Amino acid sequence: NMTMHTDMATGAKRCRTNLKLVVPIDVMSMMIESRAIVTTRPTELEGMDEPNASQLDMDASFEFIRRVNRLAGGFLAFKHAIRVALRGRGHSSEPLEILDVGTGCADLPIAIVAWALRHNIPIRVTAIDPHAGSIAAANECLSAYGANANFIQLAQCGLDDVAQHWRKRTWDVVHAAMMLHHFPDERVPAALATMGRASSGLVVWNDLWRTRMSAAIVHALTLFSSEFVRHDARLSVAKGFSKREILRHVSRAGLRTDTLSMNLFTARFLLLATPVD
Repeated sequence: NMTMHTDMATGAKRCRTNLKLVVPIDVMSMMIESRAIVTTRPTELEGMDEPNASQLDMDASFEFIRRVNRLAGGFLAFKHAIRVALRGRGHSSEPLEILDVGTGCADLPIAIVAWALRHNIPIRVTAIDPHAGSIAAANECLSAYGANANFIQLAQCGLDDVAQHWRKRTWDVVHAAMMLHHFPDERVPAALATMGRASSGLVVWNDLWRTRMSAAIVHALTLFSSEFVRHDARLSVAKGFSKREILRHVSRAGLRTDTLSMNLFTARFLLLATPVD
C-alpha cells in the first residue's frame, strides 16, 4: 500500500477533533515531490475559471470530474471525513450540517446525502459555488435526484461571501474538494481560515498532490478528451500541492492539522483540521 498516512494519535483519541497533531515532512514525500515536473504552482487560469467558458465545455469538465471522483476516491474521502465528524460529536439526533465549498456540479453532496440516508444518518448540505455555469450544472443534477434533493441547499456564492450570506452561521463540517488548487498561493491560507471560521467542528480539504506520477496519470486519462478538458485536467495537477505547501498553508490559516493522508496512485490528499480556539 503506497498510501502515506500521517497520524500521531492512537486509538479513540485519533477521532477527536480537538487533538493537536504535528505532521513531519517525511523523507518519502520529499523524494517523490523532488521529481515533480513543476517546482512551483503555475498561476494560469483553468478554462472553467474563465468568465467566457461555454456551458458545453463546463459540462464536459464536470463529467470528467465526476469520473475522477468515482475512480480516485473523492466520495470515499468525503465519507471518511463525515464518519470522523459523527464520532466527534457523539450521539446527537440533530442533522449533521455540512458546507460544501466550490461544489461544482454537486456530485459529492448528492453522493454523500444518498449514503447518509441509506444509513439513517440525518444530514443537511449547503452547497455553494460562485460560477453560474457550475450552478446550472448542479441544478440539472439535482433535478434528476428526486425528493432527496431537498436535503441539499444550493447557492451561487463564493467562499468570501459566506459570512455575509449566513450571518453567524456555522456548520459541523466545512468541505472543499478539488477547489483550492484554483487559488494562487497567496489566497489559500485566507480561504482555509474562512473555512475554519465557518466550521464548528471539522475542516476537510481534499485536493491534488503534485508529483511526476500524478502528471503522468492525468496525461494518460485525458488522451482522448476534448482540448478544453485536457488543458484543464493537466493544468489542475500542475496547480496541485506538495506536502510542505499543504502544511504551510494550514498553519498560516490558524488551523490545527488532525490527519493528513496522501495517495500516490490517485494523486489526491485528504486533510482533516480543526479551528484553533
